[in-house]
Amino acid sequence: MIKFIQPRLITFDVTGTLLMTKLEEYYAEIGSQHGLSVDQRKLARSFKNSFQRLSLEHPIYGKHTGIGWENWWRQIVYNVFKDQHSCISDATLNKVANSLIRCYGTSMCWHKYPGTIELLEYLQKRGLILGVISNFDERLEAILEDTRIRFYFSFVLTSYDFGMEKPDTSIFHEALRLTKERHNIDVAPQQAIHIGDSISNDYLGAKNSNWNAFLIQHNNDSVNEKKVPTKDVFRNLRDLRIHLSTLLDRDM
Repeated sequence: MIKFIQPRLITFDVTGTLLMTKLEEYYAEIGSQHGLSVDQRKLARSFKNSFQRLSLEHPIYGKHTGIGWENWWRQIVYNVFKDQHSCISDATLNKVANSLIRCYGTSMCWHKYPGTIELLEYLQKRGLILGVISNFDERLEAILEDTRIRFYFSFVLTSYDFGMEKPDTSIFHEALRLTKERHNIDVAPQQAIHIGDSISNDYLGAKNSNWNAFLIQHNNDSVNEKKVPTKDVFRNLRDLRIHLSTLLDRDM
């Protein structure tokens, strides 16, 4: 039996892990405020396609291509609404984009998953260092403040600020460096756990950095057991907290 190494650092992804959003509803609601009706199913497809295309053309929210995160998101909004309103004016598009960018920088468009506070409280009380590693833009600090969970984390490491994104191993190495800088503690990769909802970005990104990892699947999607063992997959944060408590408390 492999000996369990007590962790010293646990990091989290944010979107789809700790915080959720009802993207179709918010886009439709804000669109309607400006006189635009939308088909939410078509909107979801448009958003996914536009997000994927822009991520290839301007990676890391346009960090290195000069457009910057705000114009990156503005282009997403333009594409999504033009797919359903080809004659929409630039003035209206700008108003919709401004409203959505503002909303997504606050708790208005973000909500905590059930069990988020209980999990973070438990880990903090156990004396673990907590951090965030997220493929996100500059708004994340403000979002975590507004959703009242920022104070749990020693650091918030975003792909936009760092200039590289998960699953690149350099962002996981940077998390260890930040831990050393802020706590004067050398944490080995084997003493770190990353928790997220993406198999490639979070689970495999952490594993390839020699970290431990757990996968959260709130939507109950099936998971390829060849990529992620069943023992590392959790359907909600409550179950994950129970599992972590059995690991962390076993030597007490």
